[in-house]
This record gives sequence, C-alpha cells and structure tokens, in this order.
Amino acid sequence: MNDILSIFGFFALSLAFILGSVLFLFYSERKLSAFMQDRMGPMHTGKSGILQPIADLLKLLRKETIIPSASHKFLFILAPFLVFAPVMAAFSLLPLWPSLFKPSENSAGIFLVLAVVSLEAIGILMAAWASRSRFPMIGAARAIAQMVSYEVPLGLCVLSMVWLAGSGNLADFESMQSASGKGGWFAALQSYGGILSWNLVQYPVCILLMPIFFLSILAESNRAPFDIPEGESEIIGGFHTEYSGFLWAIFFLGEYAVMLLLSLTFSYLFLGGSNSIVPVISKFGILSEPSFLWLLSKCWILGLLMIWIRWSLPRLRVDQLSNLAWKFLSPLALAVLALIVFLE
Repeated sequence: MNDILSIFGFFALSLAFILGSVLFLFYSERKLSAFMQDRMGPMHTGKSGILQPIADLLKLLRKETIIPSASHKFLFILAPFLVFAPVMAAFSLLPLWPSLFKPSENSAGIFLVLAVVSLEAIGILMAAWASRSRFPMIGAARAIAQMVSYEVPLGLCVLSMVWLAGSGNLADFESMQSASGKGGWFAALQSYGGILSWNLVQYPVCILLMPIFFLSILAESNRAPFDIPEGESEIIGGFHTEYSGFLWAIFFLGEYAVMLLLSLTFSYLFLGGSNSIVPVISKFGILSEPSFLWLLSKCWILGLLMIWIRWSLPRLRVDQLSNLAWKFLSPLALAVLALIVFLE
C-alpha cells in the first residue's frame, strides 16, 4: 500500500513540476517572441502580458476537438497520450526528490531515459498513420529520420560521460559533482565544491561534448531550427496537422515536457545537478549547499536558451539536418569518446 501511495505521490509531484515549468517556459517563449517580433498581445494582455498564457489556454480548451471521418478514431485519440506518457515515465529515473522518494538505483538509468524518450516516435508515427492524410505521413517520416539521426551523437555523448563517471545512474552523476565527489582530472579543485566540482571543470573534454549534446536534444525535442517534422511553411503542421483542441494540447505539452526532461538530463551530466554553483566559502553559507532550486534554475536557463534559438535561426532543410548529424556531430562525438578512452 505504501509503495502505491509513493508512486501516486511521485506522479502527482512530477506532474505539478512539469505543468509549472511548462507554464513558465511557455510564458517566457510568448514574451521573448513578442519582444523579438514586436507582437502586441503578449506585452499587453494583463499587466505586462502576464495573462497571455491564460488567454491562450482558454482559447485552446474552447476549441472543438475535430476527429476526421476517414481517420482510425481509436488510434487517433491514443497517439497524443503515447507521446506524453513515455516522458512522464522517464521522470521516474531522475533523482528529483531524493528526500521524499528514493531515486532509481538502476546503473543504466541514463540509457533508460534515452530509450523511453525514443518511444515518442511510436506516438508520432501512430498519429500520422491514424490521420490517413498525406502531410502528417511526410511529417512522421521526417520525425523518425531526425530521431534516428540525432540519437547516435546523443548516445555517444552519454557513453562518454558514463565512461568518465563509471556509472549510468544519474544520482551517481550528481554525487560525483559535489565537494565530496570522486574527483576528475583536476581533483585538487574538487573539495571546493560549486562549479569547480562540475564535470564541465573536472573534465575539460566536456566543452566538446556539451554543444553536441545540446544540439542533439534540440533535435530530439523537435525545437527550431530542427522542427522539420512540423514544417508549417512546407507541410502545414506535419504529423499533427489533423489535430485540434485538447488532443493538440497534449502534443504541445509533450514537446515542452521532452524539452524539460532533456534539460534536466543535461544539468545532471555536465552542470552538477542540484549542486550549487557557489564554491564552499563560509560567508556564502546556505548558497553553497545543494538545492532543488539550483537544479531548477539550470533547467530553466537551458529552456530559455532553446527558446532564444528557436526565434533566432531559420529552419534547416532535411538534407542539412541529416548532414549535420551524420557528417559532423557523430564523427566528432566518436572522436571525443576515443579520446576519453585513451586518456582514462
């Protein structure tokens, strides 16, 4: 009974965290895009545009959910939930609430996160096939090709970090980047904690891995300039062209949830997780202690960076996207992995 209550408690807390973070990121995206494109609504709906997300939510929920008569209705309705459900499952592998719920002890946790996130492709393909429409199928084909391409450099980056950490458990990644961690190539700095104990500093090779990983998670979350599965100017709306109302909102929520999940994973791998950015100096006191707020701030900063890139860069062509993954990112990630194996 206690295990069941713990599962429901974790689910409720994680869902509240996702919804709260999505609301913040959505509001930030509306404001940032309005500032960059001189839009009026997000600047003046309520005080300083603070009511714009509520206005968008009410507009979305009031829209009719239209199911095409030629579609496979059961699969059409099921597909959005198959996109969102794996993301929720992946959150159980993150040590988000160690003081409330025991984190997963699986030594392959990071690989399970990537495997569960990749299940999103099933929901995308199902949505396109169930729509029985040409443009969704083109979008789904693009999405599958994109995910297959960018999971290669993403997996190589993760393999490199697992080699350095000696474990695939994200809780171990967090503990090794604390003041009492095992130490890396600059172990003399480890005891000072803060940013000096992060993998970014302890293993300078992470400077090469971080851009590869970041570009790969942009592609995994279908964020611009890697949003060719949607491609509004080319294929109307891609794999969710036929969706509207609440079902479209589930796709929308799933995109932000993937973005949030991969930002958290990035933080655990390179930026110390919930460990402080401030070195252990007595006058800083509590600021030097690990805190969920540190993890949240890193995650949100990465999310804001993704938003900034979306509204700054044009969409890549399909061939450009594949060339970037197979001809540049994958060979570079493989070379970095070989360098780490040699140095270790």
